[in-house]
Amino acid sequence: MLSLVFQLLIYLLNPNLSICEGDTRNAIISALEKATDYLETHYDEINLDGVLGYCMMQGQLFAALEKWNSDLRLESERERVARLQKKSSAAIEKAKRALGESNPYYYKVFSSALSPEFWKPSHQWLQTDPSAAVPLTNSSSACLGLDASNVCISSLLGTGKDGGDSCTVPDICRSFATGTHCTNYELSHQVFYFMFAEMKGCLDPLFLNAQYYKNLFCTAMMQININAEKQEFSHFRGDLFTENILFCGFSGFSDFYQPRWLDIILNWQKPEKGCFWMYADQSESFPQKSKSNVQESRRVKRWEKILKDGCSAHNTGVAVGTLAGFLYYGF
Repeated sequence: MLSLVFQLLIYLLNPNLSICEGDTRNAIISALEKATDYLETHYDEINLDGVLGYCMMQGQLFAALEKWNSDLRLESERERVARLQKKSSAAIEKAKRALGESNPYYYKVFSSALSPEFWKPSHQWLQTDPSAAVPLTNSSSACLGLDASNVCISSLLGTGKDGGDSCTVPDICRSFATGTHCTNYELSHQVFYFMFAEMKGCLDPLFLNAQYYKNLFCTAMMQININAEKQEFSHFRGDLFTENILFCGFSGFSDFYQPRWLDIILNWQKPEKGCFWMYADQSESFPQKSKSNVQESRRVKRWEKILKDGCSAHNTGVAVGTLAGFLYYGF
C-alpha cells in the first residue's frame, strides 16, 4: 500500500513524467487495435505466418500487463491492452479454426505454437556486441531455409511427419542451426529455431550454447538492419528488417528497440485498413517468375500471402509481434 501511495506522490509531483513515452505507448496500442480489427474481419484469409505473429503479439502483451500491474500511471493503457487482449484472443481462435480447415497439415505441425501461452519473452535485457561479430564464412553448406526450418522446428515440437519425441535435434538441423555463413531470412530462421527450443524448454546440449549463437546471429542481424536504414531500404525488404527486430527483441536484445525503427514500422501500416505492407510494390513479394525460382523464393523466407485488399499476411504478422515487443520493452 505504501509503495502505491509513493508512486502516486511521484506522479503528482511530476505531471509531465514520461509524456513522450505515454504518447509512444498509445501510438503502439492504437496500431495494434487497428491490426486486431483487421484480423477480426479477415481471420479466414490470414496464413500461418500471420497467426503466429498475432500469437507472439499476445504473449508479449501478457508480459506487458504483468510488468505494468503496479504502475498507477499506466492505468488507462492497462485497460486498453486488456480489452485488446480479449478482442484479439477471439479473433485468433477464429483464425486458427480457419487455418485448420484450409491447411490442416501445417496447422497440426505448429498447433502448439499457435497459443499466446507458448510465447514468453525474455525478462532480462542485453545488447548485441559488435566486437564479438564473426565474419560470414564462405561455405557451400545449406542454410536454414523454409523447408529445413519446418522440418527442424517440427522435430522440436514433436509434430514431424514421423512423429517422435519433442526436442529432437536431427544432425542436419544441428548443422543448419549453427552455420555462420547464412544471411537475410535464413539467418533470422536460425534465431527462430533457438527461440522455439527455448519456449519448449529443450535440453539438448546444442541449446546449452543458445545464448552464444543468438548473440552471434543477432549481432549480424543488427548490422543488416543498420545497412538497410543507411540505404533507405533501397532493394531491401521491410519485412526482413521487422523480422530481425521481432526475433532478436523477443530474445532480449534491447538495442533493436530503437525509436526511429518504431516510427518506420508504424508508417508501414495502412491506417484505413489496419494491415501492413512493407514491399515497394506487389512484384517485390514474389520477384521470381519461373517455377524453380519461385521455389527458391519460398526457401529463403517464410510463407507469404498477399491478401485481396493489397495487404500482406507475413508483413502484418511480423509487424504486430514487433510492435508488442516495443510496448513490452518500455515505451
